[in-house]
Amino acid sequence: MAPEILNGRLAMIGIVAGLAAELQTGQSVAQQWMSEPYGVSATWFLITAATLIPCFQRKLDDRLGPFTPQAEMINGRAAQIGFASLLVIELIRGGPLF
Repeated sequence: MAPEILNGRLAMIGIVAGLAAELQTGQSVAQQWMSEPYGVSATWFLITAATLIPCFQRKLDDRLGPFTPQAEMINGRAAQIGFASLLVIELIRGGPLF
């Protein structure tokens, strides 16, 4: 369960940050990553740590209003598909989506 949650959270951040930065700078996701490798790596590390610590404490069933583990799984899966699609589209086009 932890790997899917982790991948979903990273994809959710990736799709939102990637599209927002693409709209602002006109750079593709790959260009953004190459221009800021330490920032991307630090973000991945922090999200990974924040996801794995509760897993080891067995507190994955906590809820906060409508934010349930099931809703996070669905949103994470959608974000994974969206981020993968963004990368494929940029690869086919040879540049940014916008």
